[in-house]
Amino acid sequence: MDVNVKDVRKLTNQDELAQIAVKSPDKYVRRAAVKNVTDEDVLMDIIKTDDSAMVRKVAVNRIGNEKALENIALKDPAHSVRKSAVNKINDENILVHIARCDTNNGVRQIAWDNIKKINPNLILTAEDVFRIFDEERLIEIARYGLTWQSREVAVSKITDENVLVEIAQNDEDYRVRQEAVKGIGDEAILISIIEKETYKEVLKPAIRNPNLKNKDVLEDYAKNHPNWNVRLAAVGNVNIDQDIVYEVAKEDKTWYVRNEAVSYIDDELRLKEIAKTDLHSWIRVNAIKHIEDMAFILDVVESDENRFVRESAKVRLKKLLS
Repeated sequence: MDVNVKDVRKLTNQDELAQIAVKSPDKYVRRAAVKNVTDEDVLMDIIKTDDSAMVRKVAVNRIGNEKALENIALKDPAHSVRKSAVNKINDENILVHIARCDTNNGVRQIAWDNIKKINPNLILTAEDVFRIFDEERLIEIARYGLTWQSREVAVSKITDENVLVEIAQNDEDYRVRQEAVKGIGDEAILISIIEKETYKEVLKPAIRNPNLKNKDVLEDYAKNHPNWNVRLAAVGNVNIDQDIVYEVAKEDKTWYVRNEAVSYIDDELRLKEIAKTDLHSWIRVNAIKHIEDMAFILDVVESDENRFVRESAKVRLKKLLS
């Protein structure tokens, strides 16, 4: 198809323009043709198939289908094309998603600017949200607020559990999900969230939520879960059986988990056993920090073979004496 840009600019026949826009090997010729194509179906085909971002961008500027624009804004690999699409979108939900998630700062900024025009209430700082007490407005911010800080504060003030579950399951920022799981009272939903969550920062408050009371579930998490962060969190749940905590403190293969379990043991006899026998010095020291028996601590000071443990016992002894 041997035509140049000047020739294409003179054409008015839509069939010819469509043929050139689709088939010309020269991207500049294709772009010139696209500028005069009026058929949106042809333009959509070009957006889907043309390998030149420059050509796709011109095609995007000539379509008005909102759904098509949304799809382009979310999926086109070129940020210049996504920018053109975002510029023409009015759907607040889509704009919020793009403003939060697009990989390109320029695309996010365009979405942000459009939201300012559509709904300035979503452009709030955490300090702004602290001063809001209307539940409906807080829910809107929790769902659509552009910064994780503003959403996190909104979530901390919401009482509607259905909304908290929605946020805990769907927000893209772990810090917002972390705040949401704290207010969930439904044990089955907590378990469902725990099974799907990957961030330890969310797993910990979810597992330690006092509304998670099923002892069999807690035991399974503490003793058998392959993720050591889950095991570590489970030993800190207020409803877990002390025998399980002690068992984890003695047997878990990850010393971080054993050390965490020691912090939740109530029985001083068990703490003394760990302080004397655990092979890891940090765990022995952690046990010593929870022991009140000064005679026992003094014995550790005088007889433990590890200097770090002896010095830590001296500090503990001084604290008890004071």
